[in-house]
Amino acid sequence: MLYLLLGVGQFCFVAAKAFQQLNVMHHKHVWVVWTSLVMAVFEVLLTGVVAFKAVQSVDTGEFLPVLLLILPLWIGGSAGSLFSMAIHKKLRRS
Repeated sequence: MLYLLLGVGQFCFVAAKAFQQLNVMHHKHVWVVWTSLVMAVFEVLLTGVVAFKAVQSVDTGEFLPVLLLILPLWIGGSAGSLFSMAIHKKLRRS
């Protein structure tokens, strides 16, 4: 369950990050402010989960769970970027 939540969190964070980059490129000043808030929330949550898992792995000596964090971060990040590109393009047309 943790890995699924981490993947969803990464999806949201990277989608916001990609959306932010597009906001800057297209001079969407108000969108930049609100996207920054979304990015901050997900960055804090993700950093906390990864840090907790890393400390837990050091305590237990089991490092596979930390290595397994890569998969949901990779998949969530890729999907988030693609999603953000499609949504931003659609919003700009309206």
